[in-house]
Amino acid sequence: MQSDNPMVMEVNRLVGDLLAGGERLLLPGIGSLTAVTRPAYRVSKKEVIPPLRGVEFSSREQGLSLVDRIAVAAACTVEESEEVYRRWLSHTQQEGVLTIEGVGVLKQHHFTVDEAFDRRLNPGGRKPIAVRRRRRFDWMIALGVVAILVAGGIAWYGYQLMQQKPMPQVQPVESTYTPVDTTAVVAPTDSVARSTASTTSAAKPAVTPVAPTQEVQRMVSGHYYVVLGVFSTEENAKRAVAEAAKGADPLTCSIYYFGQKWMVSPATSALASETNAFRQAHSAAYPDLWVYQAK
Repeated sequence: MQSDNPMVMEVNRLVGDLLAGGERLLLPGIGSLTAVTRPAYRVSKKEVIPPLRGVEFSSREQGLSLVDRIAVAAACTVEESEEVYRRWLSHTQQEGVLTIEGVGVLKQHHFTVDEAFDRRLNPGGRKPIAVRRRRRFDWMIALGVVAILVAGGIAWYGYQLMQQKPMPQVQPVESTYTPVDTTAVVAPTDSVARSTASTTSAAKPAVTPVAPTQEVQRMVSGHYYVVLGVFSTEENAKRAVAEAAKGADPLTCSIYYFGQKWMVSPATSALASETNAFRQAHSAAYPDLWVYQAK
């Protein structure tokens, strides 16, 4: 069931972005949608199905609430986001079937991923891939190896015979060689220095940990930010920064203006993949980290 309602389309897009980013999403009153990765498996002696990403449903309510995510994305109050969520359900849920356009359909506790969203999760497709076969014993290579060994043995035997013969006496000749001072060091040219600096710069990761500061900053439009939390007061945001710095997995965070609230972030990047990698690297100590793109 397609909808031309802008509010419904925006919430659908938000759900898709969160699941594509590997999030576990709580739909209050319904259950939870979780992004999963299924391992590869063999379908024949010659082909295997590669690892595939998908979405699973659980009637247990766990993960971060879609209501809270709407409040953050729209920079509105929780009461306003709850109303948006209620209106969204009224458009997407009919007779017990929840249809999230562009993402999938939840029916009888089973979530079926939309074809377009499946291509987004699995850009390589679902077709089996060929298994590389083991090479059989190559007699030509074996014969080549034997020939090399035989030639080596003959050469060694000849060398032993040469060692047994008396060596002719050779009169020493006065050397005219003048030693060269090898202690001088040639300074690298500007081009070499620039090349080295460029290589060193390319080796740095694209994701940028935020600079330690207590001053509230403004986000760069289009950049992605790993979000530790969004707070209603600046004092609470500063307290979260201090706690993150002392945790088992210490994070250095900065505070950003987020509408009428304050957002705490440990890292930012121009690429969504880099911030998602940072979020996953610290998910053990901070399971509620998520990624936000500045408008």
